[in-house]
Amino acid sequence: MTPRVVVGAAAAGLLVLTGCASWGPEGGPGGLGRSDAPVTASTSAAPAVAAIRGPDGVQRITVTMTDDLRFEPDRVRARPGVIEFRLQNVGVTPHDMTVVENTAGNVNGGQTATLRVTVEKPGEYPFPCLYHAESGMRGVLEVAAQ
Repeated sequence: MTPRVVVGAAAAGLLVLTGCASWGPEGGPGGLGRSDAPVTASTSAAPAVAAIRGPDGVQRITVTMTDDLRFEPDRVRARPGVIEFRLQNVGVTPHDMTVVENTAGNVNGGQTATLRVTVEKPGEYPFPCLYHAESGMRGVLEVAAQ
């Protein structure tokens, strides 16, 4: 009888771990996460993708959010000014994105959101998914001098 209890407990533990896997260790919406952990920039080796300046002067870029817990692209290049991120969640796992103290909030699977920020100074600005940053879902906005 003891072997069945052990197998049952192992199966239950596996189900609990599997249920958390889609969110990453931070949890989902309302998850505890680790607010004390620093959010760092992306470690991607891919080159930055340039935001395109429109006739209105706003620089725009589309960033997809995936069930692989990644932003694509995860490096965005822009100039100082207004930058608009069009966020497309192409999976089913909810995500969010925060950059320069502005957040898109929860973007559910299949949804699109827009996040507009104004950056005046050149530098690198991280944009994590606060749900999955520790799982590697983070990027960086590279703002170059004019």
